[in-house]
Amino acid sequence: MEFKHFSHIHGLVFHQTPQGSEIHCSGCKSPGSSGNVYVCWKCNYFLHEQCFRATRSLRHPSHHLHPLTLVPYPTYPSTSFFCNSCNLVGYGFCYCCSECEFDVHVHCAHMLTNVSITHPNTSVAVQNFPMANEQTHNFANPQPQNHLYPPVQNNTFPYYVSS
Repeated sequence: MEFKHFSHIHGLVFHQTPQGSEIHCSGCKSPGSSGNVYVCWKCNYFLHEQCFRATRSLRHPSHHLHPLTLVPYPTYPSTSFFCNSCNLVGYGFCYCCSECEFDVHVHCAHMLTNVSITHPNTSVAVQNFPMANEQTHNFANPQPQNHLYPPVQNNTFPYYVSS
């Protein structure tokens, strides 16, 4: 059975890669290990399951002003983007707000976790975006000590915490 995806001209088929094999996702441009992928065998085009299933538009707590749109490649002349979540450069799929020049890797957009920070004088609720491992750009194993904390309420600047 073939599936249509906006990022590729041909139909894609579901494929489960064998244990220990590695693919390079044509969408997010990141390596991936064994698991579910969607493939065009004619073009050697591979998509991680998460990239294949990514919605074309989403509202994200890190950017309240506008919805973010999934684009198949960066829209900047440099053909790359700077992820506002992990602070790393990206070359493939990204959620973007072209009005604000706000961009987030597909994987970063889905790594959201909630945390609460309590202080004797106040209680602050924030969203936690784990940073990607900079050496390998491995989104499956983010570094737990680096986080970007965009404020949930009326503040205007994100908080960066590194331990």
